[in-house]
Amino acid sequence: MMRQIRLLTKISLYGMFGLNELRFTRDTRKKVKACLLGLLWAMVIVMLAGYVGLASFGLTAMGMGRYVPGVLGMAVSLLVFFFTIFKAGPVLFDRKAYEKQIALPVTVRAVIVSRFLSMYITDMLLGFLVMLPGMAVYGVMEGPGVSFWITGILAGIFLPLLPMTAASVLGALIAGIASRWRRKNLVSILLTLVFITVIMVGSLSMGGMEESELNAMVAQLGAALEGQIRSLYPPAMWVCDAMVSGEMGKLLLFVGVSLGSFVVFLEILQRFYVNICGLLSAREARGNYRMKSLQEKSLLGTMVERELRHYFSSTVYVTNTLAGELLMVILAAAVLFVDSQTIEQAIGIPGAAERALPVLLGCLPMMMPMTACSLSLEGKQWWMLQTLPVTRRDIIRSKMAANLLVALPFYLISEVLVLLALRPGWADALCLLAVPAVYIVFGARVGLAVNERLPLMEWESEVRVVKQSASSMVSMLVVMAAGIVPMVVLVAMPGVSGYIVYGVLVALMAGFLGCCHVLDRRAS
Repeated sequence: MMRQIRLLTKISLYGMFGLNELRFTRDTRKKVKACLLGLLWAMVIVMLAGYVGLASFGLTAMGMGRYVPGVLGMAVSLLVFFFTIFKAGPVLFDRKAYEKQIALPVTVRAVIVSRFLSMYITDMLLGFLVMLPGMAVYGVMEGPGVSFWITGILAGIFLPLLPMTAASVLGALIAGIASRWRRKNLVSILLTLVFITVIMVGSLSMGGMEESELNAMVAQLGAALEGQIRSLYPPAMWVCDAMVSGEMGKLLLFVGVSLGSFVVFLEILQRFYVNICGLLSAREARGNYRMKSLQEKSLLGTMVERELRHYFSSTVYVTNTLAGELLMVILAAAVLFVDSQTIEQAIGIPGAAERALPVLLGCLPMMMPMTACSLSLEGKQWWMLQTLPVTRRDIIRSKMAANLLVALPFYLISEVLVLLALRPGWADALCLLAVPAVYIVFGARVGLAVNERLPLMEWESEVRVVKQSASSMVSMLVVMAAGIVPMVVLVAMPGVSGYIVYGVLVALMAGFLGCCHVLDRRAS
Protein backbone atom coordinates (compact mmCIF):
# COMPACT_ATOMS: atom_id res chain seq x y z
CA MET A 1 0.00 0.00 0.00
CA MET A 2 2.95 2.36 0.57
CA ARG A 3 3.72 2.31 -3.13
CA GLN A 4 0.11 3.22 -3.92
CA ILE A 5 0.23 6.11 -1.46
CA ARG A 6 3.52 7.37 -2.86
CA LEU A 7 2.33 7.32 -6.47
CA LEU A 8 -1.06 8.91 -5.69
CA THR A 9 0.58 11.64 -3.60
CA LYS A 10 3.05 12.35 -6.39
CA ILE A 11 0.24 12.64 -8.94
CA SER A 12 -1.73 14.93 -6.61
CA LEU A 13 1.22 17.24 -5.99
CA TYR A 14 2.13 17.39 -9.67
CA GLY A 15 -1.45 18.35 -10.50
CA MET A 16 -1.65 20.84 -7.61
CA PHE A 17 1.42 22.80 -8.72
CA GLY A 18 1.15 22.18 -12.46
CA LEU A 19 4.57 20.51 -12.58
CA ASN A 20 3.72 18.05 -15.35
CA GLU A 21 2.77 20.84 -17.73
CA LEU A 22 5.92 22.75 -16.85
CA ARG A 23 8.13 19.70 -17.42
CA PHE A 24 6.74 18.64 -20.78
CA THR A 25 5.34 21.81 -22.38
CA ARG A 26 7.11 23.33 -25.38
CA ASP A 27 5.34 26.65 -24.97
CA THR A 28 8.00 29.18 -24.00
CA ARG A 29 5.41 31.62 -22.66
CA LYS A 30 4.19 29.10 -20.09
CA LYS A 31 7.75 28.51 -18.91
CA VAL A 32 8.34 32.25 -18.61
CA LYS A 33 5.12 32.65 -16.61
CA ALA A 34 6.21 29.79 -14.34
CA CYS A 35 9.56 31.50 -13.73
CA LEU A 36 7.87 34.81 -12.97
CA LEU A 37 5.50 33.04 -10.59
CA GLY A 38 8.50 31.46 -8.88
CA LEU A 39 10.08 34.90 -8.42
CA LEU A 40 6.79 36.15 -7.01
CA TRP A 41 6.66 33.29 -4.54
CA ALA A 42 10.27 34.02 -3.57
CA MET A 43 9.36 37.64 -2.86
CA VAL A 44 6.41 36.56 -0.69
CA ILE A 45 8.67 34.11 1.18
CA VAL A 46 11.24 36.84 1.84
CA MET A 47 8.52 39.18 3.13
CA LEU A 48 7.13 36.45 5.41
CA ALA A 49 10.60 35.57 6.70
CA GLY A 50 11.33 39.23 7.42
CA TYR A 51 8.09 39.67 9.36
CA VAL A 52 8.66 36.53 11.44
CA GLY A 53 12.28 37.48 12.05
CA LEU A 54 11.35 40.96 13.29
CA ALA A 55 8.68 39.55 15.61
CA SER A 56 11.14 37.02 17.03
CA PHE A 57 13.79 39.72 17.45
CA GLY A 58 11.31 41.89 19.36
CA LEU A 59 10.37 39.10 21.77
CA THR A 60 14.01 38.14 22.35
CA ALA A 61 15.09 41.75 22.88
CA MET A 62 12.36 42.13 25.52
CA GLY A 63 13.80 39.19 27.44
CA MET A 64 11.13 36.71 26.34
CA GLY A 65 13.27 34.68 23.96
CA ARG A 66 12.34 31.39 25.55
CA TYR A 67 8.75 31.87 24.40
CA VAL A 68 9.68 32.38 20.73
CA PRO A 69 9.29 28.64 19.84
CA GLY A 70 5.88 28.56 21.51
CA VAL A 71 4.67 31.65 19.64
CA LEU A 72 6.02 30.24 16.37
CA GLY A 73 4.36 26.88 17.01
CA MET A 74 0.99 28.49 17.71
CA ALA A 75 1.32 30.75 14.65
CA VAL A 76 2.09 27.79 12.40
CA SER A 77 -0.83 25.81 13.82
CA LEU A 78 -3.28 28.69 13.31
CA LEU A 79 -2.07 29.28 9.75
CA VAL A 80 -2.31 25.60 8.87
CA PHE A 81 -5.75 25.29 10.45
CA PHE A 82 -7.08 28.41 8.73
CA PHE A 83 -5.81 27.45 5.26
CA THR A 84 -6.78 23.79 5.57
CA ILE A 85 -10.36 24.54 6.53
CA PHE A 86 -10.78 26.15 3.09
CA LYS A 87 -9.46 23.21 1.10
CA ALA A 88 -10.18 20.16 3.29
CA GLY A 89 -13.58 19.52 1.72
CA PRO A 90 -12.67 20.07 -1.95
CA VAL A 91 -9.40 18.12 -1.69
CA LEU A 92 -10.48 15.23 0.53
CA PHE A 93 -13.93 14.71 -0.99
CA ASP A 94 -13.28 15.42 -4.66
CA ARG A 95 -15.71 12.98 -6.24
CA LYS A 96 -14.37 13.27 -9.80
CA ALA A 97 -10.78 12.57 -8.76
CA TYR A 98 -11.98 9.71 -6.55
CA GLU A 99 -13.81 8.05 -9.44
CA LYS A 100 -10.67 8.25 -11.57
CA GLN A 101 -8.41 6.85 -8.85
CA ILE A 102 -10.67 4.12 -7.49
CA ALA A 103 -10.77 2.55 -10.96
CA LEU A 104 -7.06 1.86 -10.49
CA PRO A 105 -5.79 -1.05 -8.35
CA VAL A 106 -5.67 1.08 -5.19
CA THR A 107 -7.50 0.98 -1.86
CA VAL A 108 -9.75 3.64 -0.34
CA ARG A 109 -7.25 4.04 2.49
CA ALA A 110 -4.48 4.79 0.00
CA VAL A 111 -6.64 7.45 -1.68
CA ILE A 112 -7.43 9.15 1.65
CA VAL A 113 -3.85 9.06 2.91
CA SER A 114 -2.46 10.39 -0.40
CA ARG A 115 -4.86 13.33 -0.36
CA PHE A 116 -4.06 14.06 3.26
CA LEU A 117 -0.32 13.84 2.50
CA SER A 118 -0.61 16.25 -0.42
CA MET A 119 -2.11 18.83 1.96
CA TYR A 120 0.40 17.91 4.67
CA ILE A 121 3.44 18.50 2.46
CA THR A 122 2.29 21.96 1.41
CA ASP A 123 1.37 22.88 4.99
CA MET A 124 4.68 21.54 6.29
CA LEU A 125 6.55 23.79 3.85
CA LEU A 126 4.44 26.73 5.06
CA GLY A 127 5.26 25.77 8.65
CA PHE A 128 8.99 25.73 8.03
CA LEU A 129 8.77 29.12 6.32
CA VAL A 130 7.48 30.45 9.63
CA MET A 131 9.60 28.36 11.99
CA LEU A 132 13.06 28.65 10.42
CA PRO A 133 13.42 32.49 10.37
CA GLY A 134 12.29 32.71 13.99
CA MET A 135 14.59 29.86 15.01
CA ALA A 136 17.50 31.56 13.22
CA VAL A 137 16.95 34.85 15.06
CA TYR A 138 16.63 33.04 18.39
CA GLY A 139 19.76 30.99 17.64
CA VAL A 140 21.88 34.05 16.86
CA MET A 141 20.72 36.02 19.88
CA GLU A 142 20.52 33.23 22.50
CA GLY A 143 23.06 30.70 21.25
CA PRO A 144 21.22 27.44 22.13
CA GLY A 145 22.75 23.97 21.82
CA VAL A 146 22.47 21.44 19.04
CA SER A 147 19.43 19.84 20.68
CA PHE A 148 17.45 23.04 20.02
CA TRP A 149 17.88 22.69 16.27
CA ILE A 150 17.25 18.95 16.18
CA THR A 151 14.11 19.30 18.30
CA GLY A 152 12.94 22.26 16.21
CA ILE A 153 13.28 20.34 12.95
CA LEU A 154 11.43 17.34 14.38
CA ALA A 155 8.70 19.55 15.79
CA GLY A 156 8.37 21.35 12.44
CA ILE A 157 7.83 18.03 10.67
CA PHE A 158 4.95 16.99 12.95
CA LEU A 159 3.56 20.46 13.73
CA PRO A 160 0.98 20.58 10.87
CA LEU A 161 -0.56 17.18 11.69
CA LEU A 162 -2.78 18.17 14.60
CA PRO A 163 -4.29 21.39 13.12
CA MET A 164 -4.71 19.63 9.76
CA THR A 165 -6.56 16.78 11.40
CA ALA A 166 -8.79 19.19 13.33
CA ALA A 167 -9.52 21.21 10.17
CA SER A 168 -10.19 18.02 8.20
CA VAL A 169 -12.60 16.81 10.89
CA LEU A 170 -14.42 20.11 10.73
CA GLY A 171 -14.40 19.98 6.93
CA ALA A 172 -15.80 16.45 7.02
CA LEU A 173 -18.51 17.52 9.48
CA ILE A 174 -19.46 20.50 7.32
CA ALA A 175 -19.53 18.27 4.24
CA GLY A 176 -21.56 15.63 6.07
CA ILE A 177 -24.10 18.12 7.41
CA ALA A 178 -24.39 19.83 4.04
CA SER A 179 -24.97 16.50 2.28
CA ARG A 180 -28.24 16.11 4.21
CA TRP A 181 -29.69 19.26 2.66
CA ARG A 182 -31.01 19.84 -0.80
CA ARG A 183 -28.89 22.98 -1.23
CA LYS A 184 -25.61 21.30 -0.31
CA ASN A 185 -23.25 24.04 -1.54
CA LEU A 186 -25.22 26.81 0.13
CA VAL A 187 -25.29 25.02 3.50
CA SER A 188 -21.59 24.21 3.26
CA ILE A 189 -20.78 27.83 2.42
CA LEU A 190 -22.86 29.19 5.30
CA LEU A 191 -21.37 26.79 7.85
CA THR A 192 -17.82 27.60 6.74
CA LEU A 193 -18.43 31.35 6.76
CA VAL A 194 -19.97 31.20 10.23
CA PHE A 195 -16.93 29.35 11.53
CA ILE A 196 -14.53 31.81 9.83
CA THR A 197 -16.42 34.73 11.37
CA VAL A 198 -16.09 33.18 14.84
CA ILE A 199 -12.33 32.80 14.33
CA MET A 200 -11.94 36.40 13.12
CA VAL A 201 -13.96 37.88 15.98
CA GLY A 202 -12.05 35.74 18.46
CA SER A 203 -8.71 36.87 17.01
CA LEU A 204 -9.75 40.52 17.29
CA SER A 205 -10.80 40.14 20.91
CA MET A 206 -7.64 38.19 21.79
CA GLY A 207 -5.50 40.86 20.16
CA GLY A 208 -7.03 43.56 22.28
CA MET A 209 -6.77 41.42 25.42
CA GLU A 210 -3.10 40.75 24.88
CA GLU A 211 -2.20 44.40 24.44
CA SER A 212 -4.16 45.41 27.51
CA GLU A 213 -2.12 42.89 29.47
CA LEU A 214 1.04 44.42 28.00
CA ASN A 215 0.07 47.81 29.32
CA ALA A 216 -1.14 46.60 32.73
CA MET A 217 1.42 43.92 33.56
CA VAL A 218 4.75 44.76 31.95
CA ALA A 219 6.63 43.06 34.78
CA GLN A 220 4.63 39.85 34.40
CA LEU A 221 4.56 39.86 30.59
CA GLY A 222 6.36 36.54 30.18
CA ALA A 223 4.01 34.70 32.53
CA ALA A 224 0.98 36.27 30.84
CA LEU A 225 2.24 35.25 27.39
CA GLU A 226 2.97 31.71 28.53
CA GLY A 227 -0.45 31.44 30.17
CA GLN A 228 -2.17 32.58 27.00
CA ILE A 229 -0.34 30.08 24.82
CA ARG A 230 -1.00 27.22 27.26
CA SER A 231 -4.70 28.06 27.43
CA LEU A 232 -5.16 28.60 23.70
CA TYR A 233 -3.00 25.79 22.31
CA PRO A 234 -1.08 23.63 24.84
CA PRO A 235 0.85 21.62 22.17
CA ALA A 236 2.69 24.84 21.23
CA MET A 237 4.11 25.03 24.77
CA TRP A 238 5.06 21.35 24.61
CA VAL A 239 7.17 22.22 21.59
CA CYS A 240 8.55 25.28 23.39
CA ASP A 241 9.54 23.27 26.48
CA ALA A 242 11.19 20.60 24.32
CA MET A 243 13.19 23.08 22.23
CA VAL A 244 14.28 25.46 25.01
CA SER A 245 14.47 23.24 28.09
CA GLY A 246 15.29 19.95 26.37
CA GLU A 247 12.25 18.13 27.81
CA MET A 248 12.12 15.17 25.44
CA GLY A 249 9.04 13.84 27.18
CA LYS A 250 7.08 16.87 25.98
CA LEU A 251 8.30 16.27 22.42
CA LEU A 252 7.23 12.61 22.57
CA LEU A 253 3.85 13.70 23.94
CA PHE A 254 3.44 16.18 21.10
CA VAL A 255 4.40 13.64 18.42
CA GLY A 256 2.16 10.98 19.99
CA VAL A 257 -0.89 13.25 20.13
CA SER A 258 -0.34 14.48 16.57
CA LEU A 259 0.14 11.01 15.07
CA GLY A 260 -2.57 9.46 17.24
CA SER A 261 -5.17 12.03 16.21
CA PHE A 262 -4.34 11.46 12.54
CA VAL A 263 -4.57 7.67 12.81
CA VAL A 264 -7.92 7.83 14.64
CA PHE A 265 -9.28 10.28 12.07
CA LEU A 266 -8.09 8.07 9.23
CA GLU A 267 -9.71 4.94 10.67
CA ILE A 268 -13.05 6.70 11.16
CA LEU A 269 -13.01 8.54 7.84
CA GLN A 270 -12.34 5.50 5.66
CA ARG A 271 -15.55 3.87 6.95
CA PHE A 272 -17.73 6.74 5.69
CA TYR A 273 -15.57 8.16 2.90
CA VAL A 274 -17.36 6.58 -0.06
CA ASN A 275 -20.79 7.51 1.32
CA ILE A 276 -19.78 11.14 1.91
CA CYS A 277 -18.35 11.46 -1.61
CA GLY A 278 -21.53 9.95 -3.05
CA LEU A 279 -23.82 12.23 -1.03
CA LEU A 280 -21.88 15.35 -1.96
CA SER A 281 -22.10 14.60 -5.66
CA ALA A 282 -25.75 13.48 -5.60
CA ARG A 283 -28.48 15.60 -7.08
CA GLU A 284 -32.07 15.53 -5.87
CA ALA A 285 -34.63 14.94 -8.61
CA ARG A 286 -38.10 16.31 -8.04
CA GLY A 287 -41.15 15.15 -9.93
CA ASN A 288 -43.34 18.22 -9.43
CA TYR A 289 -42.03 20.24 -12.36
CA ARG A 290 -44.63 22.48 -13.92
CA MET A 291 -44.25 24.52 -17.05
CA LYS A 292 -44.68 28.25 -16.34
CA SER A 293 -44.56 31.36 -18.43
CA LEU A 294 -41.17 32.12 -19.92
CA GLN A 295 -39.43 35.36 -19.06
CA GLU A 296 -37.08 37.30 -21.26
CA LYS A 297 -34.02 38.92 -19.68
CA SER A 298 -31.45 41.33 -20.97
CA LEU A 299 -28.09 40.06 -22.13
CA LEU A 300 -26.28 41.57 -19.15
CA GLY A 301 -28.85 40.22 -16.67
CA THR A 302 -28.59 36.71 -18.11
CA MET A 303 -24.80 36.71 -17.99
CA VAL A 304 -24.71 38.12 -14.45
CA GLU A 305 -27.13 35.41 -13.32
CA ARG A 306 -24.87 32.82 -14.94
CA GLU A 307 -21.85 34.24 -13.08
CA LEU A 308 -23.65 34.19 -9.72
CA ARG A 309 -24.84 30.61 -10.23
CA HIS A 310 -21.30 29.55 -11.05
CA TYR A 311 -19.95 31.47 -8.05
CA PHE A 312 -22.29 30.01 -5.44
CA SER A 313 -21.87 26.49 -6.83
CA SER A 314 -18.28 26.39 -5.54
CA THR A 315 -17.69 26.34 -1.79
CA VAL A 316 -13.95 26.98 -2.01
CA TYR A 317 -14.54 29.92 -4.39
CA VAL A 318 -17.05 31.62 -2.09
CA THR A 319 -15.28 31.05 1.22
CA ASN A 320 -11.94 32.34 -0.09
CA THR A 321 -13.32 35.45 -1.76
CA LEU A 322 -15.83 36.42 0.95
CA ALA A 323 -13.31 36.38 3.80
CA GLY A 324 -12.37 40.01 3.06
CA GLU A 325 -15.98 41.14 3.01
CA LEU A 326 -16.55 39.48 6.38
CA LEU A 327 -13.49 41.27 7.76
CA MET A 328 -14.91 44.54 6.46
CA VAL A 329 -18.15 44.05 8.40
CA ILE A 330 -16.27 42.90 11.52
CA LEU A 331 -14.04 45.99 11.39
CA ALA A 332 -17.09 48.25 11.02
CA ALA A 333 -18.79 46.52 13.95
CA ALA A 334 -15.63 46.93 16.00
CA VAL A 335 -15.65 50.67 15.26
CA LEU A 336 -19.20 50.79 16.62
CA PHE A 337 -18.68 48.67 19.74
CA VAL A 338 -14.93 48.88 20.53
CA ASP A 339 -12.67 51.86 21.18
CA SER A 340 -10.18 52.89 18.50
CA GLN A 341 -7.10 52.06 20.63
CA THR A 342 -8.15 48.42 20.95
CA ILE A 343 -8.74 48.18 17.19
CA GLU A 344 -5.30 49.62 16.43
CA GLN A 345 -3.69 47.19 18.87
CA ALA A 346 -5.51 44.25 17.31
CA ILE A 347 -4.53 45.09 13.71
CA GLY A 348 -1.05 46.24 14.73
CA ILE A 349 -1.14 49.67 12.98
CA PRO A 350 -1.13 52.63 15.41
CA GLY A 351 -3.27 55.49 14.15
CA ALA A 352 -4.96 53.43 11.44
CA ALA A 353 -8.40 53.54 13.07
CA GLU A 354 -8.41 57.33 13.04
CA ARG A 355 -6.67 58.35 9.82
CA ALA A 356 -6.75 55.36 7.47
CA LEU A 357 -10.17 53.86 8.22
CA PRO A 358 -11.58 54.49 4.68
CA VAL A 359 -8.54 52.76 3.14
CA LEU A 360 -8.85 49.83 5.54
CA LEU A 361 -12.54 49.43 4.75
CA GLY A 362 -11.78 49.49 1.04
CA CYS A 363 -8.81 47.11 1.03
CA LEU A 364 -10.35 44.33 3.10
CA PRO A 365 -13.11 43.23 0.67
CA MET A 366 -10.61 43.27 -2.22
CA MET A 367 -7.89 41.16 -0.62
CA MET A 368 -9.05 38.35 -2.88
CA PRO A 369 -11.39 39.76 -5.56
CA MET A 370 -13.91 37.38 -7.06
CA THR A 371 -12.77 38.39 -10.55
CA ALA A 372 -9.17 37.30 -9.92
CA CYS A 373 -10.04 33.75 -10.95
CA SER A 374 -13.43 34.10 -12.65
CA LEU A 375 -11.99 33.63 -16.14
CA SER A 376 -9.81 30.71 -15.10
CA LEU A 377 -12.73 28.95 -13.45
CA GLU A 378 -14.48 28.81 -16.81
CA GLY A 379 -11.96 26.07 -17.54
CA LYS A 380 -13.11 23.66 -20.22
CA GLN A 381 -16.40 25.58 -20.55
CA TRP A 382 -14.62 28.66 -21.89
CA TRP A 383 -15.53 27.61 -25.43
CA MET A 384 -19.22 28.10 -24.58
CA LEU A 385 -18.72 31.84 -24.09
CA GLN A 386 -16.71 31.99 -27.30
CA THR A 387 -19.62 30.57 -29.30
CA LEU A 388 -22.28 32.88 -27.84
CA PRO A 389 -23.15 36.18 -29.56
CA VAL A 390 -21.41 38.22 -26.84
CA THR A 391 -18.44 40.54 -26.97
CA ARG A 392 -15.42 40.78 -24.72
CA ARG A 393 -16.95 43.91 -23.21
CA ASP A 394 -20.13 41.97 -22.31
CA ILE A 395 -18.08 39.30 -20.54
CA ILE A 396 -16.10 41.90 -18.58
CA ARG A 397 -19.23 43.84 -17.60
CA SER A 398 -21.01 40.70 -16.40
CA LYS A 399 -18.11 39.53 -14.27
CA MET A 400 -17.60 43.00 -12.82
CA ALA A 401 -21.32 43.35 -12.07
CA ALA A 402 -21.41 39.95 -10.34
CA ASN A 403 -18.44 40.91 -8.16
CA LEU A 404 -20.04 44.23 -7.21
CA LEU A 405 -23.41 42.60 -6.43
CA VAL A 406 -21.71 40.16 -4.05
CA ALA A 407 -19.78 42.94 -2.31
CA LEU A 408 -22.68 45.41 -2.16
CA PRO A 409 -24.53 44.02 0.92
CA PHE A 410 -21.31 43.92 2.95
CA TYR A 411 -20.41 47.44 1.83
CA LEU A 412 -23.81 48.83 2.83
CA ILE A 413 -23.80 47.11 6.24
CA SER A 414 -20.26 48.32 6.96
CA GLU A 415 -21.02 51.91 5.96
CA VAL A 416 -24.15 52.03 8.10
CA LEU A 417 -22.25 50.74 11.14
CA VAL A 418 -19.34 53.13 10.66
CA LEU A 419 -21.53 56.18 10.09
CA LEU A 420 -23.61 55.33 13.18
CA ALA A 421 -20.45 54.94 15.24
CA LEU A 422 -18.54 58.05 14.12
CA ARG A 423 -21.34 60.43 13.07
CA PRO A 424 -18.83 62.36 10.91
CA GLY A 425 -19.21 65.66 9.10
CA TRP A 426 -20.09 65.77 5.42
CA ALA A 427 -16.44 65.73 4.22
CA ASP A 428 -15.44 62.75 6.37
CA ALA A 429 -18.68 60.96 5.52
CA LEU A 430 -17.97 61.45 1.82
CA CYS A 431 -14.49 59.92 2.28
CA LEU A 432 -15.92 56.98 4.20
CA LEU A 433 -18.45 56.34 1.44
CA ALA A 434 -16.39 57.06 -1.67
CA VAL A 435 -12.99 55.56 -0.90
CA PRO A 436 -14.20 52.00 -0.08
CA ALA A 437 -16.58 52.08 -3.06
CA VAL A 438 -13.79 53.07 -5.45
CA TYR A 439 -11.52 50.41 -3.94
CA ILE A 440 -14.14 47.71 -4.51
CA VAL A 441 -14.61 48.69 -8.17
CA PHE A 442 -10.83 49.07 -8.64
CA GLY A 443 -10.08 45.69 -7.08
CA ALA A 444 -12.67 43.93 -9.22
CA ARG A 445 -11.23 45.42 -12.41
CA VAL A 446 -7.64 44.71 -11.38
CA GLY A 447 -8.51 41.08 -10.68
CA LEU A 448 -10.08 40.73 -14.11
CA ALA A 449 -7.16 42.45 -15.85
CA VAL A 450 -4.63 40.19 -14.12
CA ASN A 451 -6.68 37.08 -14.81
CA GLU A 452 -6.77 38.01 -18.51
CA ARG A 453 -2.97 38.14 -18.52
CA LEU A 454 -2.43 35.06 -16.34
CA PRO A 455 -5.24 32.62 -17.14
CA LEU A 456 -5.24 29.01 -15.95
CA MET A 457 -7.75 27.06 -17.99
CA GLU A 458 -6.44 23.52 -17.52
CA TRP A 459 -6.96 22.36 -13.93
CA GLU A 460 -8.27 19.36 -12.03
CA SER A 461 -9.35 21.03 -8.80
CA GLU A 462 -10.78 24.48 -8.15
CA VAL A 463 -8.41 24.75 -5.17
CA ARG A 464 -5.51 25.19 -7.55
CA VAL A 465 -7.23 28.07 -9.36
CA VAL A 466 -8.55 29.88 -6.30
CA LYS A 467 -5.64 29.44 -3.88
CA GLN A 468 -2.54 28.64 -5.92
CA SER A 469 -2.81 30.39 -9.27
CA ALA A 470 -0.56 33.26 -10.31
CA SER A 471 -3.59 35.43 -11.03
CA SER A 472 -4.93 35.17 -7.48
CA MET A 473 -1.56 35.98 -5.94
CA VAL A 474 -0.73 38.89 -8.24
CA SER A 475 -4.20 40.42 -7.79
CA MET A 476 -3.87 40.19 -4.02
CA LEU A 477 -0.41 41.80 -4.05
CA VAL A 478 -1.54 44.65 -6.33
CA VAL A 479 -4.54 45.47 -4.15
CA MET A 480 -2.40 45.19 -1.00
CA ALA A 481 0.13 47.62 -2.50
CA ALA A 482 -2.71 50.00 -3.40
CA GLY A 483 -3.75 49.96 0.25
CA ILE A 484 -0.36 49.94 1.97
CA VAL A 485 1.07 52.98 0.18
CA PRO A 486 -1.68 55.46 1.15
CA MET A 487 -1.91 53.91 4.60
CA VAL A 488 1.80 54.52 5.20
CA VAL A 489 1.40 58.12 4.03
CA LEU A 490 -1.60 58.69 6.30
CA VAL A 491 -0.10 57.05 9.41
CA ALA A 492 3.56 58.05 9.06
CA MET A 493 2.91 61.62 7.84
CA PRO A 494 0.29 63.15 10.14
CA GLY A 495 0.99 66.61 8.70
CA VAL A 496 -0.36 65.64 5.29
CA SER A 497 -4.08 66.31 4.91
CA GLY A 498 -6.10 63.12 4.65
CA TYR A 499 -8.47 64.76 2.17
CA ILE A 500 -5.58 65.35 -0.24
CA VAL A 501 -4.45 61.71 0.06
CA TYR A 502 -7.97 60.42 -0.50
CA GLY A 503 -8.50 62.79 -3.44
CA VAL A 504 -5.29 61.68 -5.16
CA LEU A 505 -6.12 58.04 -4.46
CA VAL A 506 -9.62 58.27 -5.91
CA ALA A 507 -8.34 60.20 -8.93
CA LEU A 508 -5.67 57.58 -9.70
CA MET A 509 -8.09 54.68 -9.38
CA ALA A 510 -10.73 56.47 -11.42
CA GLY A 511 -8.10 57.12 -14.09
CA PHE A 512 -7.20 53.43 -14.18
CA LEU A 513 -10.86 52.45 -14.50
CA GLY A 514 -11.37 55.02 -17.24
CA CYS A 515 -8.41 53.69 -19.23
CA CYS A 516 -9.73 50.14 -18.88
CA HIS A 517 -13.15 51.28 -20.08
CA VAL A 518 -11.66 52.91 -23.19
CA LEU A 519 -9.55 49.84 -23.99
CA ASP A 520 -12.56 47.54 -23.51
CA ARG A 521 -14.62 49.58 -25.97
CA ARG A 522 -11.85 49.51 -28.55
CA ALA A 523 -11.32 45.76 -28.11
CA SER A 524 -15.04 45.09 -28.61
